[in-house]
Amino acid sequence: MAKFAATLKAGTPVIVEGKIKPETYTADGVEHKTFSIKADYIRKIDYSAPGEASESKAAKVVKKAK
Repeated sequence: MAKFAATLKAGTPVIVEGKIKPETYTADGVEHKTFSIKADYIRKIDYSAPGEASESKAAKVVKKAK
């Protein structure tokens, strides 16, 4: 999955399924909140084929290797 994610460019629309982990840290007396995602699936959304209902043509599915 990391190999596929490395091919994505900034701004590429994707769907990510997984777990969100909220985290907080303090820097210079200010509390900051961040989120990390442990992805189970990444789907690239392809808007170049409008009207196609098939998932195989509308998105590329990448499953987590077990």
